[in-house]
Amino acid sequence: MKKILDKKILIIDDVSENINVLRHILDTRGYELYMAKDGLKGIEIAKSVKPDLILLDIMMPEIDGYETCKRLKKDKNLKDIPVIFLSALSNIEDKVKAFDVGGIDYIPKPFNEEEVIIRVKAHLQTSMIITSLNNLIEKSFHEIYTPLSVIQTGIEMQILEYGSSEYIESIEAAIINLNVVSDDIYYAIKKEISPFDPKWIELDLFIETQIKYFKPLAKTKNITFTFYNEIENPMIYINDTELKRLLLNVLSNAIKYSSPNTIIEIEIENINNKIVFSIQNQGRIIKEKDKIFKNMFQENSNNLGLGIGLDIVDQICKKNKIKVTVKSINHFTKFSFTYKEEK
Repeated sequence: MKKILDKKILIIDDVSENINVLRHILDTRGYELYMAKDGLKGIEIAKSVKPDLILLDIMMPEIDGYETCKRLKKDKNLKDIPVIFLSALSNIEDKVKAFDVGGIDYIPKPFNEEEVIIRVKAHLQTSMIITSLNNLIEKSFHEIYTPLSVIQTGIEMQILEYGSSEYIESIEAAIINLNVVSDDIYYAIKKEISPFDPKWIELDLFIETQIKYFKPLAKTKNITFTFYNEIENPMIYINDTELKRLLLNVLSNAIKYSSPNTIIEIEIENINNKIVFSIQNQGRIIKEKDKIFKNMFQENSNNLGLGIGLDIVDQICKKNKIKVTVKSINHFTKFSFTYKEEK
């Protein structure tokens, strides 16, 4: 029989009767089916055939379905394969754990044929849409970054040959703003399908790099930076892309809302055995501090931007258990981020 869309489904269950029931339900729909009777064998088959969907039992010998799913999600080649859990367990804790380890759905036993068909079809279609969108996004951002890179290279050559000018500096500043916005859009979409795994980062060196990046933009308003660090080798455990998004959004806002000829002050301090890093600027104060982290919120609709930057900052802080506080008074606005490694 010709396979419908050539979709491959891997069934992992230690009970032969369950496998046979699912095989009977799905085989007549033209799916290409693979079977495994334990988690280790299932992972091995998944690596070999790259299925489009995995149906995974929870209660199994050696490693259970939860551990199997964890290992699948840690493999960069398998992490995006949707996993539907199968189980006779019905308490809410088991269902919550299934989603926590990376499952996208839960089918109870005994199986209802119509329910199995609908759920499998729906998640295969969703996965196909996500894959198509992901490919479109990758290509779209390539089309954005390529001309920006060409423009940046052209500017650098222009400066080397003819020197800088006010017009060149304006173009450099515009490129920085475009990069921040496009990177925010890219992260906002990719964060749902990419793990953004953390690693140890030396915070002071990382911040210094971001300051250098923003100097051309700050120069257009004659804004300067000061950077003070009182901690030797301050290390935090966070994904580098997420830390960059956090810093770039706060720094770009600090520049945007600073008065000309002012100073942006950046500090790393040890407060109560916690690493606290802060960014303070002088200029327009924030009137609605309780709303600034909401998605699409802009205190002034005439400002440039999409209103997603600080929402991204808030999401990153929550994910990494970083407490963020904002003070805005007497023309000074200060964003403070408190980090403490959890033992």
